[in-house]
Amino acid sequence: MNDSARWQKVQSLLEQGVESSIYSCCVVAVGDSRSVWRTASAGLADPEQGTPADTGTLFDLASLTKPVACASSVMALVEEGVLQLEAPVSSLIDEAPAWFKRIRLRHLLTHTSGLPAWKPFYEQAQGEGLVQVVLQTPPSRLPEVGYEYSDLNYILLGEIVRRTSGKSLADYARERIFLPAGMPDTLYNPDEHLLPRVAVTANCPWRKGQTLRGQVHDANAWAMGGVSGHAGLFSTANDLARFCQMLLRGGDGVLGKMTVEEMFHNQIPGIGGQSFGWFTHPNDMLPRANLLPESCIGHSGFTGTALLLNRQPDFLVVLLSNRVYCAYEGGRWLPYRRQILNAVSAVIG
Repeated sequence: MNDSARWQKVQSLLEQGVESSIYSCCVVAVGDSRSVWRTASAGLADPEQGTPADTGTLFDLASLTKPVACASSVMALVEEGVLQLEAPVSSLIDEAPAWFKRIRLRHLLTHTSGLPAWKPFYEQAQGEGLVQVVLQTPPSRLPEVGYEYSDLNYILLGEIVRRTSGKSLADYARERIFLPAGMPDTLYNPDEHLLPRVAVTANCPWRKGQTLRGQVHDANAWAMGGVSGHAGLFSTANDLARFCQMLLRGGDGVLGKMTVEEMFHNQIPGIGGQSFGWFTHPNDMLPRANLLPESCIGHSGFTGTALLLNRQPDFLVVLLSNRVYCAYEGGRWLPYRRQILNAVSAVIG
């Protein structure tokens, strides 16, 4: 089977996902540090408007916000000398309770802080008040005792970026990371003129029955005004391919080579697989399906998004869908994502 036939299999899977109501649209881009080899898309970004999806469609990235916006911004501040990884959180957030003296910046980045995974903070607070509620949530274990993937870690990291840079995470990430990397369509809270390009979502537990256009699906991020370190970012397949290429080229002047090296390196051996922002082997959350190599790093998002990148061999995969438009639970999506990525791996090979 030649590459064209293999890629047609990817295209067919994307179309079958629409027909099976796993998502209303899906876009895939595959390439390496130099170019994008192939793209595929299927379905409607906005079924009510009849807008087809393509590589310029804006998707709610959900937790891809963590590596793309938040961890990249934190590491930029580290290499600028503003932050350092061993700093206690209590030294960065004055009102943090006593337990944050033990929790360091690197613990938040690597999900080893001991803080719980998630709580419905949107039920009790909004805006900056939500951060204060997060601060009052005690850890369930000591730092570095175990790994627990936690939105709380990245909510606090986004707040630390705001306090130490003097800018919102949205502004700092856009000025420091996205625009220098050639990512003009990566942003929080898309303006009204961009809404026709947004892949709509739905089924938010806080906004039942609403179709969301350019409003973050994650309820905690929405309660924070749409800007957080754990969710809220919107982007396109085109922009995310450029982001991956920037990292694969060693930072490309946006981030330093040593910084990028740490982002490819598992920071918690013996505990799990996590770098500064990214899942690594042996983390079961690394969305490498069955055939992509253990050396790759990646991340996924609740709305139906995933990124994977690898240096040897050199490749990147961008997979964006709006699966929460069709179904809130991930039982059908996760095995189908694996099918798509397995088919993509045949093209990479």
